[in-house]
Amino acid sequence: MLTPKQRQFLKAQAHKLKPVMHVGKGGVTPAQAAELDVMVDSLELVKVKINPNSFEDEGTAAKALCAAVAGLEHVWTIGHTMLFFRPSRTHDTRYPLPS
Repeated sequence: MLTPKQRQFLKAQAHKLKPVMHVGKGGVTPAQAAELDVMVDSLELVKVKINPNSFEDEGTAAKALCAAVAGLEHVWTIGHTMLFFRPSRTHDTRYPLPS
């Protein structure tokens, strides 16, 4: 569980990032969750965008992705863009969280 201070730190780090995944009409699929698992291991901090034509809202999509990807933390949602974080399991983290 992230503290408010850690969330603020990650939001500041993510400001310059672009979305790496888009969720469309079909909602969150198992293939998208598997791809996000691979991406978050190398990138650690990722943005996911919900397309306006999607039948799934941001809250439902965030819960589905966190349930499908082990250790994934939902940091923040603004508009149709969600931010997720998980420290890398294969190398040192790029984002050392403040305590």
